[in-house]
Amino acid sequence: MGFQVKRHTNIIITAILILAAAIGILIFAMASSPKRGAEEYIIAMQKRDFDAIYELNYEAQKKVQLILRESTERHEEQLKANYLAEKDAFEKIKPDADISSHWSERFLFIPEMKYTIIKEEEEVERTPSAPFRPRRTVSVYVKIEYASKASAPLIPQRFNADMEKEKIKTAAYQIKMVQSEEVIKGIRPEKGERKWLFKGTNIIEAAPF
Repeated sequence: MGFQVKRHTNIIITAILILAAAIGILIFAMASSPKRGAEEYIIAMQKRDFDAIYELNYEAQKKVQLILRESTERHEEQLKANYLAEKDAFEKIKPDADISSHWSERFLFIPEMKYTIIKEEEEVERTPSAPFRPRRTVSVYVKIEYASKASAPLIPQRFNADMEKEKIKTAAYQIKMVQSEEVIKGIRPEKGERKWLFKGTNIIEAAPF
């Protein structure tokens, strides 16, 4: 009798542990999903929260990882200089900058807009320098409607020359997301955190005001 009770107790404990682990994995997956990362980046950009933007930007964090890879005692000084340089570039980017330019998304993700995540698509990137080490990326597709013509971004010239200088009313964008540990192969992020970083955006469709 005592053996059966102990056996049942062990089964229950094992089941609870398995359930807890499954819940933990699910919570982690939800918290670190590409969709969640894209939303965090959009919201941070809308709030002009540069500290959060900096931590979630692929180009900025790539430079951070390169600095940390160097064997030097000047990490803190170099990291501060990198942060200030990125912030300066962020503030100086122009509204008519090419959509592929670093920080051009500043004028795409603005407070006066509504957005909806449409879908996610996983891709594999292979580079000539490392063909046997593919990088996993995920494209998050988002639809945006701008509330004000005054603050809305310009339609990129290379997207449609006939609508050059027109302001965007509605648009669909492809946002490319990359995991932080995939930025530079073999280099793990400083804090060991796995998160999705904004790498860039393309405009898929647009309609003017």
